Amino acid sequence: MSDPNDMNELKALVMQLATIRAQVEVAGGFLHDRELHQCPACGLMEDVLFGGKLVTYWRQTAEPVDSDLRFKEVGADQLACPCCGCLSIAEVG
Repeated sequence: MSDPNDMNELKALVMQLATIRAQVEVAGGFLHDRELHQCPACGLMEDVLFGGKLVTYWRQTAEPVDSDLRFKEVGADQLACPCCGCLSIAEVG
């Protein structure tokens, strides 16, 4: 039989984790819940800076500068490119 106090502690930890994940997303961080993505159509690609911030730039760029565009999750393991609208599969890490 499980202890109700253990379940309450677990629920509190899950809530804490959800709050932290939301804060990381708002700050522009990458959660590492999937692989970094690259659009197969236009070449827009994701990268993560040393501090954990998610950035996107075009593959052909000699000196990458963050485009401020972000891929949008549109379904289970599917991302839409913010530049050209191409739908592609997100590799789950």
